[in-house]
Amino acid sequence: MGRAHGGNRAGLPAGGLRADLQVSDPLAAGNGEPMAVPVAGVIEKFSWAGGTGDPLQLDFYVSQENAVQIKALQQTTLKNTAVKALDFLIADYDQEAKAWFTALIPGQPLSGTIAGKGSPQLTVDLTPVPAKDGIDVNVYKVSIAIAPPPHQVYALKLASGSTRTVAKSWGVA
Repeated sequence: MGRAHGGNRAGLPAGGLRADLQVSDPLAAGNGEPMAVPVAGVIEKFSWAGGTGDPLQLDFYVSQENAVQIKALQQTTLKNTAVKALDFLIADYDQEAKAWFTALIPGQPLSGTIAGKGSPQLTVDLTPVPAKDGIDVNVYKVSIAIAPPPHQVYALKLASGSTRTVAKSWGVA
């Protein structure tokens, strides 16, 4: 997908992640200029095989504070792999319509568990990466795979263009 951004309130640390990064939201543009919105993470990559029981895999960047919180949780052997609330948005640009659109959004915040029962699929890289060339702000990469919770089905709204939207189920009843 083209440009993607998202807020991740994974609920991993107690109280969730802080929305301490600012991104331009092209969907909320006012006077032709993208509006800055606070987010907890910026999605680099999202993948999902499309099956109702398949995990959602996200690579995203967070602040140092959020990375350290998640890393501390990871190092305590993740006794609780529950994800209480995952909320995000992926935007893309429709070249044909010359308009930004929502490429993927959950119908509501998702819950689930970190995939990989014996070896949870969560990694945190504490190597700083510049958020943008020319500024002195670093972010840290987190990769996570989230399996759907039992007995819960969510509708994920997907779009391949500004006028083409479909809802797909994630989770098993």
